[in-house]
Amino acid sequence: MNVRPELPADPLKEAVARLDGAMTRVERVAGRMRSRVERAETAADQARNADDDRARLAEALDEARGREAALHQAAQEASDALDRAIEDLRGLAGEE
Repeated sequence: MNVRPELPADPLKEAVARLDGAMTRVERVAGRMRSRVERAETAADQARNADDDRARLAEALDEARGREAALHQAAQEASDALDRAIEDLRGLAGEE
């Protein structure tokens, strides 16, 4: 049986071991934080892209509505011209 007390550990080695453990924990936390920042940056990029897409789609919709209005106007003018032509033809047919 060994009754002799343990020799005191080297305080410098203990400090280095504690520092090493602390650095390992700091690196682990920093890695998780970097991952969170990268995910946040990716989400921000996607949000900006979605905003750009929405803006482009809104502009395209406005242009399409403008074309629709122009086509509607042209269709109405064509319909009016056809109505006048039909009236003229009926008038000519009635004269004969």
